[in-house]
Amino acid sequence: MTTPRAGRTRITSISLRTETLEAIRERAGKQGVSAYVEEAVQRQLQREAIDEYIATAEAEHGPLDPAEVAEKIERIRAYHAAHRGDSARTDAA
Repeated sequence: MTTPRAGRTRITSISLRTETLEAIRERAGKQGVSAYVEEAVQRQLQREAIDEYIATAEAEHGPLDPAEVAEKIERIRAYHAAHRGDSARTDAA
């Protein structure tokens, strides 16, 4: 096993489909199943927190305007392209 993760841990039991567990074991490698699952759960918690933040902001300020979002994406891409010294792809979202 690799270096222990920071923070307190507690042993628990979860049930996974056999195929899921086999896939995790194949991908986890030296980090181990517990570390792999911990990282996956942390990513999911972050996604849910972002979704909640967006829902709260939209409830307060109304829905996002897709045209404004697209314009800001282009401004960010242009900025990064200028600072990297190359051109950014402008046709992908």
